[in-house]
Amino acid sequence: MEIAVNKTHAREQNRDSSLSPETPASAHGAQMAKYFTMNQPPHVALDSVVSVVRPQLAITRLIARSGIPERTASIPPEKAYVVSLHLNHANSGEWELWTDGKYTKTGTWPVGGVAMCNLESNTTIRNPGPIDWIHYHVPRATLDSVSDDAGVPRAKRLYCVYGTPDPTLHHLTQTILPYLNSPEMFSQLFMDSFTMMICSHLVGRYGQAPAVQHFKGGLATWQSRRVVELFHEHLDGDVKLETLAHECGLSVSHFARSFRKSFGTSAHRYLILKRVELAKALLSGTNKTLVEIAAQIGFSDQAALTRTFANVVGATPAKWRREHVRSRNFVEIPKPQFHQSHE
Repeated sequence: MEIAVNKTHAREQNRDSSLSPETPASAHGAQMAKYFTMNQPPHVALDSVVSVVRPQLAITRLIARSGIPERTASIPPEKAYVVSLHLNHANSGEWELWTDGKYTKTGTWPVGGVAMCNLESNTTIRNPGPIDWIHYHVPRATLDSVSDDAGVPRAKRLYCVYGTPDPTLHHLTQTILPYLNSPEMFSQLFMDSFTMMICSHLVGRYGQAPAVQHFKGGLATWQSRRVVELFHEHLDGDVKLETLAHECGLSVSHFARSFRKSFGTSAHRYLILKRVELAKALLSGTNKTLVEIAAQIGFSDQAALTRTFANVVGATPAKWRREHVRSRNFVEIPKPQFHQSHE
């Protein structure tokens, strides 16, 4: 699966306002920018469009200081929702909405307010004021999979009053905002875990059935051992939650709850903590550089190691090494000798 981070401006999108048959219909990233700007005056531009795209969930941030002064283009129908969260305040009466021809003028939309747009309906909007959105593109198949996995009835639809405050979704969104420009931070395991959290919350709060059932058990000893083995094989996080669950003979939601019961944290968080433990061991027990350590324990580069290490430990790897290895000699790691052949 591919993570794409796209930065674009609406002016660029307006150069080709027509939708070709090859253009994907999914309403996220640059494609969503096209839907929102193709009917706008030439001077209107989106200041920023950044997206992280996976088939099960796509995240798009759109910023437009000039707003959307004219009614947007229709989005081709698909079996998916766009869940929109405002990162800025929208004044009462600014938002206008058309759903299958029915007109609505929304009230005040606070920071952290959300809306649900069913893409099987024909929905267009107009908002002349400044906007800063996060849009979650959630396929129906993803929502249904989470419900099926949890053993609860599928939600027939998601619904909320436009602008409804949602502290949970707002908090989850804030945790990923700093990393939308860093695709290496969105590993497969992180996206699996984040998708399940988002969809469980959406179905539980805005659907017709809760997405989580009461559960008491943890993983069996052999299951815990197998998961730890898989983590050591995939320190970069490039392992699906589905794979971990399959290896344990459990559904994804059953595995996630059992894992948290056994280890006291999520699978993604556990992997981060294990990588930090390994980093400490290498920092204190070897003379390897930070670049070498980052590569050995699955980080994309030294900067990614430093960010994660500092977030967990409260100090950078270099500072931690200086404070903990002052009186200890490094273990010299001999370099491999390559024997040259003599003719």
